Order: sequence, then C-alpha cells, then structure tokens
Amino acid sequence: MAVCLEFELIEVIGTRAKYRFGPCLHDLDGLIELDLFKLKSGEISGDTPINEVVKLINDNQKQGMANKVFSEVFKFFNDHNEYPARGGYYA
Repeated sequence: MAVCLEFELIEVIGTRAKYRFGPCLHDLDGLIELDLFKLKSGEISGDTPINEVVKLINDNQKQGMANKVFSEVFKFFNDHNEYPARGGYYA
C-alpha cells in the first residue's frame, strides 16, 4: 500500500514550528508542533518519546502519519538548519 502525505509550515515561534499535514489530495487538517533546534542541540534528549518530540495538536490525523512527516522535516532541517516551507512523504 502506498503512502502519500503532504505538509506545510504554518508558523515558527522562537525555535518551534507548527505544521499542517494530511494525505495527498486531501485537506491538510492534521496539526503538529516540533522544536528541531532543541532536538539537534541536545536540549531535548535523544531518548525522549517520539510523541513528545512530535506533538500532535489535534486528533484529525494519526501519530504514525505525523511521525512520517517529522522524518521528512528533520531530514531537510539537518541539511539546511531551517524548517522547510512545504514538502511531502511518499512511500
């Protein structure tokens, strides 16, 4: 089964970013909050539970989908040291 997710940056406040996300060609109605600056610096420990790193703000999407979006955002962040404006996960 193929998975296709899209995400879009809503806002950055300080070091935290909020994203909307959802399945491709559907409403991006899931909301997550990330703080990758703190994660990368070690201020957030590497053994912190993923649901505390990838904070699901609403119940419109599942944590597993949010985690897939996180992996794409984190890859970009690791390379560019900034949050991507938009993107997708395709598998």
